[in-house]
Amino acid sequence: MGRKCFVTDVVEGKLEEYRRYHDNIFPEVAAGLRTAGVTQLSIFNAPGTNKLVMYIETAGEIDLGRALGPGSKYRENPRCKQWEELMHADFHGGWTECAEIHS
Repeated sequence: MGRKCFVTDVVEGKLEEYRRYHDNIFPEVAAGLRTAGVTQLSIFNAPGTNKLVMYIETAGEIDLGRALGPGSKYRENPRCKQWEELMHADFHGGWTECAEIHS
């Protein structure tokens, strides 16, 4: 099992809309993530902030950039591409990978 943690900040005033999208995630996105090797994906919000923390577990060590990023099979699906571009452009502009300190 692989695992990664990322952080980002949601654009001011967009957190509730971001939550609504994730309460209604496109089925193609959920299926595409599983197909790419993501077995668990959770996003947390630090109370009183726009800071998000995303925790991902994968089936083995995979390169998430190659598996999910631009040019990946995941993004060949138009709905997955639309989702990722929407999240990046309208809500946060991308994620920063965290370094693991302790496990």
